[in-house]
Amino acid sequence: MKRRTVLRVLSAIAGSPLIPLAQSGSASAAPAHRRAAGLTACWNFPEGKGATTEEQITHTTNPISYVFNDAAYKPDSDPLWSQKNQADGVLSGALLFDGYSTWIARGAAETTLPTDGLTVEAWVAPRAFEWGDEGKPSVIINQQDKGARRGFCLGVGRHGRWQFGVGTGDAWYEVTAPEAAALTAGKWAHVAAVFAPGDGAIRLYLNGQPVARSAIPATARLSKADVPLLVGRHNQPVIINGTFAVNMFNGLIDELKLHGGALTDSEIAAGHDKDLATFTDGTIPKAAMAMNRSRYDGDRYRPAYHFTAPNHWMNEPHAPIQVNGRYHLFYQHNSHGPYWHNICWGHAVSEDLVHWRDLPVALAPTAGSVAPDGVWSGDSTLDENGVPVLLFTAGNDSQRPNQAVGLARPVDPRDPDFVEWKMHPTLVISQRADLDVGVGRKVRFGDFRDPFAWKEGDTWFQLVGSGVQNSSGTDVGGTALLYTSKNLTDWTYSGPLMVGDVTAYPKTGQVWELPTFLPIGEDAQGRERRALLINPAFPAGPGEYSSKYVFYWVGTWDAQTHTWTPDTTEPKLLDYGDHFTGPSGTVDDKGRSLLFTIAQDRRSEQAHYDAGWAHNAGLPVELAMRPDGDLSFRPVAEVAQLHVGAPLLTVSQKTSIADANVLLSPIKGDVLHIKATLEAGSADRFGLDVLHSPQDEERTRLFFDTAASQLGVDRTRSGNNSSAQGDLGIQQGPLTLTNGTLSLEVFVDRSIIEAYANEYRSITTRAYPFRDDSLGVRLFGEGSAVTSLTVWKMGSLTDSTIQRARSQGMHAYSR
Repeated sequence: MKRRTVLRVLSAIAGSPLIPLAQSGSASAAPAHRRAAGLTACWNFPEGKGATTEEQITHTTNPISYVFNDAAYKPDSDPLWSQKNQADGVLSGALLFDGYSTWIARGAAETTLPTDGLTVEAWVAPRAFEWGDEGKPSVIINQQDKGARRGFCLGVGRHGRWQFGVGTGDAWYEVTAPEAAALTAGKWAHVAAVFAPGDGAIRLYLNGQPVARSAIPATARLSKADVPLLVGRHNQPVIINGTFAVNMFNGLIDELKLHGGALTDSEIAAGHDKDLATFTDGTIPKAAMAMNRSRYDGDRYRPAYHFTAPNHWMNEPHAPIQVNGRYHLFYQHNSHGPYWHNICWGHAVSEDLVHWRDLPVALAPTAGSVAPDGVWSGDSTLDENGVPVLLFTAGNDSQRPNQAVGLARPVDPRDPDFVEWKMHPTLVISQRADLDVGVGRKVRFGDFRDPFAWKEGDTWFQLVGSGVQNSSGTDVGGTALLYTSKNLTDWTYSGPLMVGDVTAYPKTGQVWELPTFLPIGEDAQGRERRALLINPAFPAGPGEYSSKYVFYWVGTWDAQTHTWTPDTTEPKLLDYGDHFTGPSGTVDDKGRSLLFTIAQDRRSEQAHYDAGWAHNAGLPVELAMRPDGDLSFRPVAEVAQLHVGAPLLTVSQKTSIADANVLLSPIKGDVLHIKATLEAGSADRFGLDVLHSPQDEERTRLFFDTAASQLGVDRTRSGNNSSAQGDLGIQQGPLTLTNGTLSLEVFVDRSIIEAYANEYRSITTRAYPFRDDSLGVRLFGEGSAVTSLTVWKMGSLTDSTIQRARSQGMHAYSR
């Protein structure tokens, strides 16, 4: 391929206009005064595995820092590498930087850096882009003390804008790539940066082409910083939550080189062409860096069958929708590490609600979009053609409020996975300060998030979470603001669906997040019954109730008059366990109202760092109406498809607690499904222990207190290894038995325990046992009895063996 053709191709790849060499500020041949630019350091990562890499010039071995080199909760494992592939040429077997724990360090004196010229080049494939805290880039390589104006740094800023800086002791010189030359997440690019005081410039090159230049004095000289040289980590990072260093690179790096002089345009281009020649057909290979769940294999606390993000952080699952028989679930996700920051929308798909397949990130903060600073929770619905659309909270810190509602559509509506999404160019709803929320009241301006949408007839309805204050600014309570539309992009404000009372019910918050409004049946008069569920938020404090509860009301809904009439203004608590939050929901093709939630893990920030993941979803729950009009809920029937083999135990006739425990004694496990029907009899307190150690040192106790008519969980012996709480305590709430009978459906999944009682109350809780033998199941309660009991072993949410067996009509088996 001719040189001119190569440049045209590379210009198209970069998405930027070709800058002619004559305009780049350097000659094609080195001036006589320039010293030859020999390599002073090179990391080409030939190992393809392991926790060390050899620097090729000095042949010294550099350790690769990685959280699981010395793992806290799982067997040790090596840093992540892409697979070796001959077709990938020089990029075969690149090192994958996980975004928070992977970096390479070299002593301050181990690298020789000339003062009169420097070239840094590398192949990089960013997986995602950081927020850019304090304006600092995610470092590819640096040895810098910017405050002292010493050293150098090559890194990637927000939205892929990459930059290079050099300190001379008296000044810091910097050049940033233009937006047209920004890097693309998920794709390889060759970047080069040149410090050339002999030419009076520092320059940037993308895929062999010059793309940016900044003037510097010809007398400028690099002043070396007396700090370690770091690859993938900033010398002076911002620390999040006292634990996580940000400004770190997330993605693949290969062929990282330091040249002891200033390369010319033609030398940069020639080096790039040489690399291209190693690729099959001269085509830059795909960047293989999908998040792999196997890095957590053996983690004693990471759930197996509750949905988790493939790696790192998740909070609310949201925007569930069924399209052409497939369920799509989105979730709040930080792909850089297990901490809240720089949120995007993760995406997974399922055919049965319990086995999930990971898909690429659906939405991420994007330059020039309605959401440059965050893509927060939202919902989905179908447009007039049956194509899904996403309604999301668009974050833009240059506006007030920085929260509004945006819309996105699939790039290819024919793609059954809807992998790619495109944001609508304008916001569809922005909060106004003068919204009518009642006489003597005003909307809590600045709190406006988490849309929930549905369609009735030819009208789409949308709720947005916010709050209401009186005219003096005192908080009245949370609210769900109602809007209507005929086309999904033009919305008319209708008023508050309901306003809470934070004074009478302080746990319901000053703001309502994630309002979810689902049908549960019809009353005797044929009126539609719905449940309104909300997540309380406390922007005015105190935070003691934050991320603990979901409250609900049931009542009648009239779509014609846009009127919601709750049966009572008093809120009801859905789950008693202090871990069940973040509701979202949809109605599937079976007519079921399905509820999704997050199960807070409540681990310490250090535990999140050491584990490499944070939080998981609860099991999908089906909502319905009880005979008394209240809300009934239970796990979806599809959870039975997670069973591995025949039941471990079945008891189908009335049995004493002692005899049932004899039958239970051989059963050990932390990935179980248990159904038990218990008669209270004369017992004051009875129930079930799970994660029970042989001598009762550790256990999590699910109980019913007969005298108090309370369902509860006693975690005083659960074990709090890695928990953020010292005293896990006892949580409980009211429950009325039916004919003195308690029906429990319990799901044990490593650290999470979900228990459903009589199909209308639940407990979601966590346990982090210290002991490896806390695996037993035991009943308790002298005077009570068992009328039925079944225990199953459960499989994995990604268990292809079970799915394959089911598709062939076979019975799944235990491995």
